[in-house]
Amino acid sequence: MGQSRNNSDIGGARDIRTASSVFMTRDERESLESAMDFRALGREARRERDKFARQDAAVEKFQGNYFRARERLAATINKNRALIELRHELQRRRRMGEDPQLEGGNATEAKAPTSQEGLSEIEVRY
Repeated sequence: MGQSRNNSDIGGARDIRTASSVFMTRDERESLESAMDFRALGREARRERDKFARQDAAVEKFQGNYFRARERLAATINKNRALIELRHELQRRRRMGEDPQLEGGNATEAKAPTSQEGLSEIEVRY
C-alpha cells in the first residue's frame, strides 16, 4: 500500500486514461459521447423538476410562517410598549398626587361585569 499513489500525489498527472480509452478510435469515441438513453433522461429531468418544485414550495411555506410569526411578535411587542407607557403615565400621576384614572379610559372596562347568579365573570381579550 505504501507504493500506491493517487492523482493528488502525482504532480502533473491530471489526464490519466484507461487502456481501452487510449486505443479507441475517433468514431468509437464520438459514438460513445453521443450515446444517451433519452427516456431515462426524460424521467430524471422530471424528477429533478419535481424535486425543485417541492423545495420551492417548502421555502415559500417557511417564509409565510416566518412572516406571520414576526407579525404576531411585533404586535405583542407594540402592545407591551403601549402598556409600559400607560403604566409610566399612571405612576407619574400617582406621584404628582393626581387621580391615576386617565381621562380617555373607560371606568366600566376596569370593573368585571357580574353575571345573573352574582358571581363575577372574567372576559379575556387578545
